[in-house]
Amino acid sequence: MGRLEGKNVLITGAAHGIGRATLELFAREGARLIACDLEEEALREAAEATGALAIPMDVADPHSVEAGFGEALAAFGRLDGVVHYAGITRDNFHWKMPLEDWELVLKVNLTESFLVAKAASEAMRERNPGSIVLTASRVYLGNLGQANYSASKAGVVGLTRTLALELGRWGIRVNALAPGFIETRMTEKVPEKVREKAIAATPLGRTGKPLEVAYAALFLVSDESNFITGQVLFVDGGRTIGAAPA
Repeated sequence: MGRLEGKNVLITGAAHGIGRATLELFAREGARLIACDLEEEALREAAEATGALAIPMDVADPHSVEAGFGEALAAFGRLDGVVHYAGITRDNFHWKMPLEDWELVLKVNLTESFLVAKAASEAMRERNPGSIVLTASRVYLGNLGQANYSASKAGVVGLTRTLALELGRWGIRVNALAPGFIETRMTEKVPEKVREKAIAATPLGRTGKPLEVAYAALFLVSDESNFITGQVLFVDGGRTIGAAPA
């Protein structure tokens, strides 16, 4: 307990899934929290349950992001951590993929990560050191039927590494989480055969839980990772190292 005592942390996508699990964990660890999400009713409930300041935010809208970060700074004075969760899928083999699905996934997964990271940088730069945590995926290494998702998450990795280089002079660390198959609203839509195949290919032999990703985010925001930047932390049950033996 208390690993984030005295830290002000903003979390996007905080109303559901991994974001909600992170909000609850960070509250237990003593952080002062700003919870952001587009779904206002669910956001209010999550904020009330954790003592967070609720700020509705559309991370696709630069003006909404700027206003939300401005409100957070006005309330708390500084930000020590920003954790951004974003991800949608529109799966298909690339030759069947409509351009609209390609562009939408790149926009949500990559462009919105850029907007949040830029706002986080502006909130911390020249003010105080801090930690920015973005969300990639193990799929950035490539996955059948996910050309758009893989490309978007590979972009997040490139963004993370570049921002780490650019912001290191101010003591700002930038890292990325790379979850595997985690039980969320997004993975609920995955066909059972695909789920079974993913579990079979995972050395730990199961899906992941949102809280397990939240603990990785906790490490990256806490002072325990003060000399770590520009890295990708896989939370995937070992799947990245290879398929489990039959």
